[in-house]
Amino acid sequence: MSRTQTSLVSVPVVAQSSIAGHAENSSDFVDLTARCRASGFRLLYLGWRKDPVKIRFDAEDLQPVEGDYYSISAAQLYRYVPDIFGADVSVESFLFESVQFRFIPEHYRRVPVVPVNLLSFRPQYMQTGEISISPDSVLVYGSSDMLRSISAAYTKPIIKNDIRSNMHGEIALEVPEGTRLSASNVSWEVPVSRYVELSATLPVVPKNVPGGVDLTVYPSSVDVRFHCVFPLMANPLESAGCYVDYMEFAGSVTGSCIIRCADIPQGVIDVSISPQVAECVEVITQ
Repeated sequence: MSRTQTSLVSVPVVAQSSIAGHAENSSDFVDLTARCRASGFRLLYLGWRKDPVKIRFDAEDLQPVEGDYYSISAAQLYRYVPDIFGADVSVESFLFESVQFRFIPEHYRRVPVVPVNLLSFRPQYMQTGEISISPDSVLVYGSSDMLRSISAAYTKPIIKNDIRSNMHGEIALEVPEGTRLSASNVSWEVPVSRYVELSATLPVVPKNVPGGVDLTVYPSSVDVRFHCVFPLMANPLESAGCYVDYMEFAGSVTGSCIIRCADIPQGVIDVSISPQVAECVEVITQ
């Protein structure tokens, strides 16, 4: 019985996959029959096996046939031989060209993935952009009533301390009770850079003011702080300036305008202006 032999073996298989809009498991099992080569003991065990085995197939390998049925070819099944029959079994041939599984439709909704994070950085280091998530959305499966109350999928907390370089990893998703998700984990990445801080008091000038009009701005100057990538690529104090836009003033009811910064060179991570809002007074000169 320990010698290598060849025999026909049938294994009942329940297919698992992530087909959009369908159940994760096939509704019934299919007997996969193949001419297998293995030890006599292994072949005897496979012959006695009656309980279906769950095999996860890539959705790309399952082709829609009709209705809720999807097929997979014998050529593609060779990739799954170790999962179906065991790592110590080789398949000489399958006794079919393809098999079909039925995946029942389910209610689902696509929602964005929202990262939950608690990040702290080493002094003089900071985050330079949003946390990127891949995939950035997932399908949520559940009852129609449950789906109406779900607008996003959240990650488990991403907790990192003393960060001083770009960070990346994989994190599990929180699964709302009574639902399932099309993905259990997502990849995340945080861009980080060392920075230098530059501060200055800059005048606030009106912009796009039509002829025959003067626009007076209060305050006339503001404190501006730049966080720049280190080493410094360009000095923003030599080019940047603050302004209020007359077109915004013309559409304002109160005369308040947001103070903005222009001509910011490459390498500036962020800009903070204090105060952020100016009061404007218009005077007609002609």
